[in-house]
Amino acid sequence: MHVLLQRARQHSRGRFLTGAALNFVGAGLLIGLAASPAPAAQPTVADPVVTGSLPAATSEVPFELRIEITKPGREGIRLAGRLSQQGGLITKPVTWKLVRTLGNGEHGGETVYSEDRPVADVPLEPGNYRIEARYGSVSAIKPVVLAKGQQLGLTFVFNVGGLRTLSTLGNEPLPSRVRAVHRAYAINGTRSGRLIATSDRQGGLMRLGAGTYRLESEIEPGNTVTHTEVTIKPGILTSLNLDHQAGIAVINAPEGVPWSVNSSEKNWRRSGVGPGMLTLAPGSYTYVDGKQTRTVIIVAGKRTNVRVAD
Repeated sequence: MHVLLQRARQHSRGRFLTGAALNFVGAGLLIGLAASPAPAAQPTVADPVVTGSLPAATSEVPFELRIEITKPGREGIRLAGRLSQQGGLITKPVTWKLVRTLGNGEHGGETVYSEDRPVADVPLEPGNYRIEARYGSVSAIKPVVLAKGQQLGLTFVFNVGGLRTLSTLGNEPLPSRVRAVHRAYAINGTRSGRLIATSDRQGGLMRLGAGTYRLESEIEPGNTVTHTEVTIKPGILTSLNLDHQAGIAVINAPEGVPWSVNSSEKNWRRSGVGPGMLTLAPGSYTYVDGKQTRTVIIVAGKRTNVRVAD
């Protein structure tokens, strides 16, 4: 596996820029369909604090179709997936859904099968069906017709790679009381600017379609965000370390005492009650509670007592 290690640059919270051939072979027919690549688009603005769902499923995932002749009453559909065109079959669970439909099978219908597994082998009556498949952030929809005396085998080529992310603070592990949230935004193609995947676990794996992404790491609670761009290739695991050059604000307020911290340079505010800790971008902040009001300077790599306990 190829490993890519990059260090991202630091920003405080805000808005960021965030098949081809058709072949028929008697019994055991193989058809390979490949979608045309989406035209590249200029990166658009992405807000690191906006969350959203994955994009709607598409039919632009290449697939292989095999048709085998069988006895009436033994019809069915077998489903599998590959990470890349040359890769082996996916061994992790894929989300499969089969819908019995009328007409062209694009809408409506009755779900006859829905499971998460690497390979699905489903006996079915002849008729029109819609296959819905998802692996990681990549999804596909394919209407098919199952004729009498046939078994269909479809292998979807998801063109998916892996992205493993780890965030640090001044090249040190994160304190136990904070967490990092990683968000991947597409910056090219038809989904440019969209939030594609999110992970809030250190070392967590995001399965992304091949392409270029803007990866953002936000440490919570606080206002520090760092980001970089990464290119995902099918079947390749990419590892990224995103280092935050930030400071830690320790709030030693008594239990039950409400407080707020405001940025003197950015439109940012966080409130809380009692003891707390914030990871903050370097700069000037104002701390306010019922008894104290003071200006605090946060320095990268340092802990600062924002509120001195009584």
